[in-house]
Amino acid sequence: METGMQHSPSQIVRAAFVFLLFLFLAWIGAWVLEQALEPSVAFISTSQGQFLYWLGMKLLLWVLPALRLLRYSGRRLSEVMGRKRLRAAVIWGGGVGVVLGAIALGSKVLGHQPLLSSSEALTVVSAVVVAPIVEEVAFRGAVLGVLMPRYRFWAANLVTAVLFLGIHLPGWYFQGVLMDDFRSPLGGALSIFVLGLVFGYVAYRSKSVSGSIIAHALNNFFNI
Repeated sequence: METGMQHSPSQIVRAAFVFLLFLFLAWIGAWVLEQALEPSVAFISTSQGQFLYWLGMKLLLWVLPALRLLRYSGRRLSEVMGRKRLRAAVIWGGGVGVVLGAIALGSKVLGHQPLLSSSEALTVVSAVVVAPIVEEVAFRGAVLGVLMPRYRFWAANLVTAVLFLGIHLPGWYFQGVLMDDFRSPLGGALSIFVLGLVFGYVAYRSKSVSGSIIAHALNNFFNI
């Protein structure tokens, strides 16, 4: 991926970590605000209210700063998404997504869990559409894309996966499941870290964040 003409690689990497610091602090603030509003604003407690609140926060706190980082690093969103590499994105994203889906279904069978759930439509949209796009653009597009020109892929991918796990911690804490997710061998912290590595590899091999979005979406779909 190209780096900016006006900024050195070290400046761009520093900008990436400023973005991450902002994201972590702002995301904690978003959870604090949600917890404060929920008792007094009835709409926030509804499924529609939750969907709109978190959609707005992700657009404001994740997407807009990530797009700014992309611009700072001299890359265009269309380049990061790999619109000219759609075939590779579908092959890698779809292939890895199907494998992840098969693993998810297999774990449900072994755990005697139902293969299908009765999740609300907005929950499905949030998990299968919103989360993959927002998280992949921010982490595999902006962060991994900034680290890769300066570091080897595996080092950059490892750091990105750790940071990807880290951004889940505020939500787990405020939902009261932080320690449970660290103790859980499947579906918890270890799974999020491994998935971060996998999504990064898909983006790297397909040279397209669209590939990691597809894999992420399929994984979430089969895990709902």
